[in-house]
Amino acid sequence: MSIAPEERNAMLRLRNIMEGNLGQSMPTTNNSSNNTSQTVELAGPGQITSSDITAMSSVLTRLNNISNDVVDNMITESVQYSDVAEALTTERISNGVKVGRYQILNKSDESRLAGNHFYSIYNSITNDTIADDISLYETALAVVRLLNSGRFTNCAEIRNLYEQDDAYTSHKVDALTYKRRSLTTSDLSKKDIYESRLQASMDRCMTAKKHIKIMAKNVR
Repeated sequence: MSIAPEERNAMLRLRNIMEGNLGQSMPTTNNSSNNTSQTVELAGPGQITSSDITAMSSVLTRLNNISNDVVDNMITESVQYSDVAEALTTERISNGVKVGRYQILNKSDESRLAGNHFYSIYNSITNDTIADDISLYETALAVVRLLNSGRFTNCAEIRNLYEQDDAYTSHKVDALTYKRRSLTTSDLSKKDIYESRLQASMDRCMTAKKHIKIMAKNVR
């Protein structure tokens, strides 16, 4: 933003007055194009002229316009780009995050076989539980994005996400079960079987997680 010399001088004069530097000398502006008959105000110590007020008002108006432009640009980008809209409506809370009209809460249960941590989704307005016992954060975030975009809780995309998350959870439990059996058996043939099933369960688990990440990436 460019500031005219008159505006700059007005700002310096007002600053000196507010700081008590009444005797501070002020730069002068030589403007040969001014009309010689124009009234010139001679301000005494501590006084503000009408030209000072006008110049300062012009600066403040420009600053206000710049702020409004920034806000307008952010609103425009939020409509065009979903990432911007999500950033503007995302808020960290004590036990999770709030995204738009929904909350994703991080919970813990030591007895949970698929892992101690899991996620729940709540409606921030009605406080209704949308989903519980979700294993992956990617699943919860994708569901919330779909809900905020206007999808219904029983739409095909959300049901698919839940199915993949359930598959991930089930295969992870199977993998942990076979791992424990492999560690506790002394029968070498059974040990080989358990380790083979452990690897197969982990492969299925990772495949389900990969599908969830792909679906979550495509939700915009």
